[in-house]
Amino acid sequence: MIAAIGYNLKRLFDFKGRDGRGVFWRYFLFVVFLNIAVIIGATIPGLMGVFAEASAVADPSNTVAVEAAALDAMMEQGLPATLVRTGIWLGILNIVLMAAALVRRAHDSGLPGLVLAIPLGLQLVWMYFSYRQLDGLSETLRDAVATTQAGGEPEVQAGMIAQDLIGWMVVLIIVAIGLIKSQQTPNQYADGPTNV
Repeated sequence: MIAAIGYNLKRLFDFKGRDGRGVFWRYFLFVVFLNIAVIIGATIPGLMGVFAEASAVADPSNTVAVEAAALDAMMEQGLPATLVRTGIWLGILNIVLMAAALVRRAHDSGLPGLVLAIPLGLQLVWMYFSYRQLDGLSETLRDAVATTQAGGEPEVQAGMIAQDLIGWMVVLIIVAIGLIKSQQTPNQYADGPTNV
């Protein structure tokens, strides 16, 4: 796995050639673990404050009060905005880390590198909508807290659901390209795949 990571990091901007599935998947796994580590690192400090506030509720059996205290604490800590900003920065990092590897993987399957335009475009759309929601995020959460405290159910935010679906479409496209079998014969991109 270390060899695949080093190979891909040395070729971050090299869109030529072919990469076998093994090289691609080991590197993809590294990028996933990196994303998880960054998200955990960005959320732990805020979550500690949220848990402290939620546990300080006078009646812990009152789930509505606990949820309301947790949502209030999340807003006070700025946790939702931190998560959105972290997601945007991770989106940029993922584009840099995965673009060339995805193109080389597509080449290995006989697909043109322009196939990258689809997940790249979707990722940029996701990032744009994430950025746009920053201003209304506190208001949306405050409405959810008020509705919950009044005993109601918060509204489903259709825009946020659509945005999440766009983000998952990017992942599914990358997985699909990663799963396509290698061409066993030389193609226009290289004689054979790189297997590190």
